[in-house]
Amino acid sequence: MNSETTQRQQLPNLLGLLSSLFFFFGSLLFLPAFAIYATVGVWCFVMGSLIMFIIYVISMKSTGGKCA
Repeated sequence: MNSETTQRQQLPNLLGLLSSLFFFFGSLLFLPAFAIYATVGVWCFVMGSLIMFIIYVISMKSTGGKCA
């Protein structure tokens, strides 16, 4: 396995971690103590969703368009 293949396999994992962090911190911003930052929380959820979509596209591309 070459370095490029290893990096390509790690990208979805890193993006998954990043999207999880967006969802986690976004959900914290909906707590009453941080209510003034709710709009930032919404944008965190939007970014997390966008990253999850990118992971899906990468997955479909690597499997040739077949559902895993």
